[in-house]
Amino acid sequence: MDIKNRLSLIKCLSISLKFLLIFLSSNSYVSYGQEIIDHNILYYKKHRGPITLNIEVVNLKNNEGFLILGLFDENKKEVVTVKNIIIVDRKTNIKIDSLKSGKYVVRFWHDSNKNGKLDTNFIGIPKEEFGNSNNIKPNFGPPKFEDMIFKIENDMLLKMTAQSLNL
Repeated sequence: MDIKNRLSLIKCLSISLKFLLIFLSSNSYVSYGQEIIDHNILYYKKHRGPITLNIEVVNLKNNEGFLILGLFDENKKEVVTVKNIIIVDRKTNIKIDSLKSGKYVVRFWHDSNKNGKLDTNFIGIPKEEFGNSNNIKPNFGPPKFEDMIFKIENDMLLKMTAQSLNL
């Protein structure tokens, strides 16, 4: 194996380890605690704010499985998790009501085999599609949390594009 291939392998390993730390070390995508209406509409009772966040996810590879989505505040605290989001025509829409104005981050993954986990290859690189607010793409590791933050002051539509790592 020449030096170029070794460096590529090291970069791939670095990316995979960072993804594992971000996606698998937290339980952000496994909690319920909120009421889900019609699968894709969520009324968040805790904040009781006047704002509605509509999230549109596009460019999914297929309609199989579900989307799992997490909304976090600027302090990296999980605000809400929505599971079993239905996919139609390779896209989906999620509505989260009752938010207060502030700074948030949205992350999702496409659980195509419905196992409740982000599947990875043997070195930890995600096999399933994922996405981050601001559509930040990973670059030798997951995006910085600060780069994914968006501000919401009024009702808004957040458009997100599914990404995959085909290494």
